[in-house]
Amino acid sequence: MKVNRLTLLVSILAIGLSVIAISTSLPRTEMSFDYLGFITGSLGFLVTVLLGWNIYTIFDFRQERQDLNAYFDEQKQSVKAVGSDLRMTFKNQIANVSLLEKHISNVYSYMMGINTSIPLLFYYIHLTLGAIINSAQSENYDNCNLWVNELLAVIKEPEVIEMPITSKMYLLKSFTMIYHPESIKRLDELHRVIARLKEIPDPETKD
Repeated sequence: MKVNRLTLLVSILAIGLSVIAISTSLPRTEMSFDYLGFITGSLGFLVTVLLGWNIYTIFDFRQERQDLNAYFDEQKQSVKAVGSDLRMTFKNQIANVSLLEKHISNVYSYMMGINTSIPLLFYYIHLTLGAIINSAQSENYDNCNLWVNELLAVIKEPEVIEMPITSKMYLLKSFTMIYHPESIKRLDELHRVIARLKEIPDPETKD
């Protein structure tokens, strides 16, 4: 802003000097080229250039300010989006940890004979599928392939393994959460094996 004010002040001063010079040279009737006419023309040309540059600077500054404001608005939106994604990721991680802890507690309850409504094999398959999901997200497909082969070696006769309907559907739904399933060998085969588990009615809940 100080530069613009200085430019405007110089422009006004130049216009004043040009008017004085023109007024002084007007009484002359001779049409010949001399130093006074040259100075007057030069001053007029400089005033025109200075005014044009001042106008250009004002409009250019306004455009730059608009571009800068748009850039800052875009950065604010990006920061908000990143913050929202981080918050959602953190909440999902907390939710996954809580589910893992609950599944582990269910395993202990089954081993203690407190709750045997869901077979222990369900927790083994479910937790192994959870490990595959997390490894796929980190693109560690070697571990994924190893654990898929492990499950296939354990579930040799799925038709004789009884599984509550809800538990079986829960296992099948886990496959939809695997990142880039095409990168994991025999994953489709494992899905078909689990789909062949023998379904039994869900255990009745006690009020």
